[in-house]
Amino acid sequence: MTIELTNELASFSYIQLSTYIVIASMVLILFTSLKPSTHNDVFPIVVTNELKGLGILTVVFAHFAFMKISGTWEFLFPLSTIAGVGVDLFLFMSGFGLTVGMLKRPMKILDFYKKRVIKIFIPFWIALVLLFVADAIFMDKYYSFSYIVKSLFGFFPTADGFADVNSPFWYITWMIMFYLLFPILFFKNRVWLSAILIAVIATLIGTFNIFDLASNWLHRLHTLAFSLGILGAWILYSKDGVDNKFVTYVKNFRDNSKDFKYIIIFLMFVIIFYFAQRQVGDFWPRLQSLSIPNFYIEQMASIVIMLAFIVIFVLKKVESKFLALYGSFSYEVYLIHWPLMAKYDIFFVYLPTWAAVLVWLVVFILVSMLLQRVTNFAGTYIDKFVK
Repeated sequence: MTIELTNELASFSYIQLSTYIVIASMVLILFTSLKPSTHNDVFPIVVTNELKGLGILTVVFAHFAFMKISGTWEFLFPLSTIAGVGVDLFLFMSGFGLTVGMLKRPMKILDFYKKRVIKIFIPFWIALVLLFVADAIFMDKYYSFSYIVKSLFGFFPTADGFADVNSPFWYITWMIMFYLLFPILFFKNRVWLSAILIAVIATLIGTFNIFDLASNWLHRLHTLAFSLGILGAWILYSKDGVDNKFVTYVKNFRDNSKDFKYIIIFLMFVIIFYFAQRQVGDFWPRLQSLSIPNFYIEQMASIVIMLAFIVIFVLKKVESKFLALYGSFSYEVYLIHWPLMAKYDIFFVYLPTWAAVLVWLVVFILVSMLLQRVTNFAGTYIDKFVK
């Protein structure tokens, strides 16, 4: 259900007050969850989890603002304006993680599909079946047999906020494409070539909508981030017994530089602010004059913001337990957050808007924890079956 803000509820003051309370609460949570970093690596798991946590929160806030609350673009601004950056962060982390794994422990194509792809599908299938059952029981809503079969295979050609079982599942289709291509095009001795080939294929599919998907307008905004993750892993990879000079330099700069490091971090925030205000193609008339499509320009802005965030998270010497927590359950939050708040919401009905947002953020984590436990339990049996 979409909440219509009308009359005094739609007034600038109410919307802004709710936004300020949410922002103040998030700042308080972030700062109280900070602790000194204990890692020595450039891009350890805790940092990737923090970035995934940041990514899923940008998506959730955007869905709160633009899909849950209608009648205004002011709600949760500016937290709600960079959801595309969150999607790119997920794709970057996927490309990075898969590449690190293949460099350390190469796998054959079929082994990769058994071990990697199935890990995506187990929580996805559990969430999907629960959503189909819940829609039938509580909403008296049923889907066609062909729709259910396509969904189980991860094929979502549309991204309708209320007609689809879960509109954010358009990302599943796009992510599966990358996972299917990756082991086929991965060359351990030419990782850069793998990144280029996957980027070219994704860009061609997104640009020309080869499969005639209604959700392609979303796919074509995210064709490069996965390959950038591959390149990132290649750049940071250190062979056994061989020193990676770039990694050594970054560590030394992060740990020993004083003022200049903070200048870089400040400049990254300036870049984020600047590009976040200019994510639409119309803000770049010179690029438009070169006949560059708007979706290329918008993807460029998103990638610049993403890279700026990555630089900040690599250089900082503190860790956010809150972001890391959300990052640990980011995939599960992605799977369940929209249908819960869109179809089964009670908090926006009975609570102030700002309170509903904060309560939902807690509920998302609790439900995701439960889903992850069920997934781990089911995964042990599926792993035995696959082996």
